Amino acid sequence: MWPAILIFAVLGAVVFVVLVGTTIHRLSREAERRENLRRLWPWLVKGLVFPALLWMVLNLDLSWQLHAFMPQVQAARSSGGSWFGAFCQVSAAGLFAISSYWAALSLVWVLYQAAAGLTPESRADYRALCLTSLVAMALPAAVFVWIGGWFMLGLAVVILCLPVAGYAPAILHRAKTPPMYSRAIAKMKFGKYAEAEWEIIRQLEHAENDFNGWLMLAELYATQFKDLAEAEQIILEVCDQPNVTASQVAVALHRLADWHLKIGNDPDAARRALQVIVDRHPRSHLAHMARLRMGQLPRTVEELREQREARPVPLPALGDSLDESPNAEPLPDAKAAVALANELSGRLSRDPRDVATRERLARVLAESLGKVDLGIEQIELLLGLGDQPENKRAGWLGLIAAWQLRFKRDMDAARKLMERLVTEFPNTPQAMAARRRLALLAASHKMQQFRAARPAIRIVPDGAGPSG
Repeated sequence: MWPAILIFAVLGAVVFVVLVGTTIHRLSREAERRENLRRLWPWLVKGLVFPALLWMVLNLDLSWQLHAFMPQVQAARSSGGSWFGAFCQVSAAGLFAISSYWAALSLVWVLYQAAAGLTPESRADYRALCLTSLVAMALPAAVFVWIGGWFMLGLAVVILCLPVAGYAPAILHRAKTPPMYSRAIAKMKFGKYAEAEWEIIRQLEHAENDFNGWLMLAELYATQFKDLAEAEQIILEVCDQPNVTASQVAVALHRLADWHLKIGNDPDAARRALQVIVDRHPRSHLAHMARLRMGQLPRTVEELREQREARPVPLPALGDSLDESPNAEPLPDAKAAVALANELSGRLSRDPRDVATRERLARVLAESLGKVDLGIEQIELLLGLGDQPENKRAGWLGLIAAWQLRFKRDMDAARKLMERLVTEFPNTPQAMAARRRLALLAASHKMQQFRAARPAIRIVPDGAGPSG
């Protein structure tokens, strides 16, 4: 009979250990489960394994000076019979008691720790669950204690904790209702911005770490109340929250830079906002994108205003009249052209890859100042950029060809450029215009050759004979 008792005790101890481990896994947050289960192992050794081994050693009856602790083992040893059965029964009883008390202490501690970080509403529900479990399981627990005495007290406590351990995850891991901003959006559509502000704040009171809500509130202050200082303060505080990701930080700061440009007309403030991304994540792609945008920002308010002004779009070169200017922008006078060229050169010194500025400088040099070679040199620099679209490169080649025809009257150079345009960019509109222009040039050249080779015809008046 004693083998069955020992096996039952071992299985009971295993069940208690599994019960405690499962409870820790279910009650812990997902990010903390591995660490909490790792902490269980030292407590398992110190609270269960070591006491059980000590209990067995104390009942081995090792010598005359160190007798077995339990009388049953001593009596079996003194009778001269087999004492191993009595030892197994005592060890099984001790293992069951130790494992049940260990499980009871572990469950009580785990359930107590689980209630530490609850909100007031969840804590009230958790207390109600504990009281309900205590009332419902008090009678079975009392029966076990009445039958087995203090030996069954650990099992009784485990029985009291079982319902709490089973239903507590529904309270501890209750899914929070996400904030709803539909009412705030509706109020903004009807122009009730003050009411929309209070609606957003009311939702944020229930979800203080909601990134989208804070961003919406900052946008409301910036775009509707024109309070950029308050909007900037909100954005910076949101970026300091520990739950905000690097991508969210970049989105918020780019949005702040947009507000500084569109509402505040302050390129320096926009640049400072983007610099925060570079400082916080210096080696990330977010910092790289921020640096690229910072390089494209206007340096002064005047540049920003100039970017906003709608300038005429240059017409593509190689039209039907190559000898006419392909630029639709009105040409400034000489003094204004020199000032504009100096300003554009200053911009290029800060950002040599500013394509629009370099193209505009080339047009000013060639068409306003008469420095065609310098204008062609600027266009050739643009052609040297390897990341430009095909239609832009084709347009630049056509522009050089147009300048060669209109200003320099160099048919051979223009023909070579148009042939290159047809060869390198055959499917562009500029290539189609170049083919048409080359055909016209070829036809004109043949006509000139024909006229030069044809003999002169003399017209003789009626009645006059040929001269002798």
